[in-house]
Amino acid sequence: MLISIFLGTLLFTVAHFLPSYKNLILNGNNVPDPCCPRRTWGRVGHSAPNSRDLNNFGRDFQRNGHKFTEELCLADSDRDGVPNGVELGLNTTRHNIQTLCQFVASYTFNAKLINFLERKSLLGRPIGHPGICDQNSCPPNLRYRCGRC
Repeated sequence: MLISIFLGTLLFTVAHFLPSYKNLILNGNNVPDPCCPRRTWGRVGHSAPNSRDLNNFGRDFQRNGHKFTEELCLADSDRDGVPNGVELGLNTTRHNIQTLCQFVASYTFNAKLINFLERKSLLGRPIGHPGICDQNSCPPNLRYRCGRC
């Protein structure tokens, strides 16, 4: 009995403290919850905040080796007409999305890169969720069905 309690505690601890993929995604800690505007979506690549099921962005992230690549940045995983990089906050007023995605993907993804992008006004707050069709233009069959906040 004591061994099963110990193993259960150990398994929970390991699972709870595994490195988070959201730190490998542009603005991964700031992606808005499409249903509750004041909240962020904790698991960007998942179909619901507490779900294990991956959304299209999560599957694309997985296919790209769990890296925020140029391809993933340029893709429109949720098919809402907005590239992932733009939804995640890349500012395209001075540079086009292709150039910005190429730049971001060519550097090691870390806090220094994020700080540089923010200082140069190339990265702002996310405008949407890259894995959930949350724009007004979304067809009804692709829209996320919100529960309670």
